[in-house]
Amino acid sequence: MSLHRLVLLICVVLLMCSNADAASLDFRQEYKSSTDQHASRVKMGHTFDGRFSVGLELKFKGAEGKFMEDLQSNGSELDLGYRIKLNDQWTLITGMPIEFGSSGATYKPQLRLTYKSDAIDGLSLSGRYRLDVKPGEDIKHLRHRYTVNIGYKVENWTFGFEGNYYYADNSEYLLYNDSRTNYENNLTAHYKIGNWSPWVEFGDVSVSDDSSQRELRSRIGIRYSF
Repeated sequence: MSLHRLVLLICVVLLMCSNADAASLDFRQEYKSSTDQHASRVKMGHTFDGRFSVGLELKFKGAEGKFMEDLQSNGSELDLGYRIKLNDQWTLITGMPIEFGSSGATYKPQLRLTYKSDAIDGLSLSGRYRLDVKPGEDIKHLRHRYTVNIGYKVENWTFGFEGNYYYADNSEYLLYNDSRTNYENNLTAHYKIGNWSPWVEFGDVSVSDDSSQRELRSRIGIRYSF
């Protein structure tokens, strides 16, 4: 995505902020243990009327993955979503994240169903399906993503588990260990202090598509809600 388009998107999101019911700004720093790679991300998100949401994510990294050294763009993502509250327990969320990178745009239509328990205060469960599509490809490489989330909130703490399973529908589209499948698991913890929410995440992720090696991905971040 070109610089002037990124600037335009940022301006649009910031202008809409004044009419938003809820808005947030989130910064994240990431480190992968085996490959010794650092990466950073800034995300701005806004919700209108408790239903429609829009977010802009800007990613950057240092040269050769070094920490904050000769920073360069690492892609961006525009996220559009719509929330439908079915009842007090169930919520359906449709979304269309669009990722912009060096290889072109990737469209990610998704559908998420969330359940909040009455029996156990603070417990939430959700499932999501996402399809990754690159319209510019001559040979379509579609990646299916199935996600399960378990969240638990107690006082100012929020803990979460996320499990992801990936499947490629093209036999030549390898994801992990020379196969068409992959998986990823994440554990998160957030602590709310007024408008601020520092958080950490630890993930078990693959290193490459042709190896069985896996590594620890550690993330630390802070979110400001206004």
